[in-house]
Amino acid sequence: MPVMRRLRRILCLGPLSILVGCARCDAPPPRPCQPTLRVAPDPGAPASGRRVVAVGQIAQTWHVGAWAPAAITLAEVAPGDAIVVLAACWGDLPAGSSTEPADDQGALRRVLDQGAGTVGRKKPPVFVQLYVELDPAPGPHTIIPPYLGGPAGDGTLYVAQVRGLTERRVVASGDSWVRGSRLPEIAVATDRPAEAGDLVIALAGYDNVDQRDHSGFSHPPVGWIPLGLNDDAANNVPSELCYRAAPAPGGQALTWTWTDPSVNVAAAVIAALR
Repeated sequence: MPVMRRLRRILCLGPLSILVGCARCDAPPPRPCQPTLRVAPDPGAPASGRRVVAVGQIAQTWHVGAWAPAAITLAEVAPGDAIVVLAACWGDLPAGSSTEPADDQGALRRVLDQGAGTVGRKKPPVFVQLYVELDPAPGPHTIIPPYLGGPAGDGTLYVAQVRGLTERRVVASGDSWVRGSRLPEIAVATDRPAEAGDLVIALAGYDNVDQRDHSGFSHPPVGWIPLGLNDDAANNVPSELCYRAAPAPGGQALTWTWTDPSVNVAAAVIAALR
């Protein structure tokens, strides 16, 4: 039965594929921002260096067709803070669809978004993305997740509030997307070197053929600090978010593993901020 359910999920993309190259792709429909998950800075977060002081996550579960809650609100963005938005998703969308998240009080800048090259073009349409806002206005910011299309769409949105950046810029980034049979891991690396102390944040997600009650992600990868995890390997794209201060100058890389034996696609993204 689990295999049949997953097969129906794959087959439901058929009508969308017909739209590729022959239909105009409109902007996503209006997305609600309420109810919202309100996240405040953690009093126990590190007090110095480049660090994450608040993080939240929400999910859209397979066959639900909506995010729950609808958005994430960073309640207390301070002067000098930055916002990093990441997601790992299955997009039930035709080619050309927007997969961008949004900020109700500012403009998110795309660092990497596999969505445009994946939805309606690749199967399975699993993608990751990373957006930043490096000089947001002080005060609350509500982040609205990407539109994922029909009931087959699912994913997890993560929003991190970063403090201590000195140059307010992304100095390196990278991504990976692999498809195969019984994939055991995924690795990702930055395209340029970082300096010691740069904040490095990374996300990975995957999909599988046989549904399981958990993903068995390496949690966290050795040397990294966990920020969020979606361990639902039956009704979502399992994913994990983590970060660290770069321990030494040079390229930054990490590898996730899992115990799930039926992974057929995986994606990951990484960025270093200074």
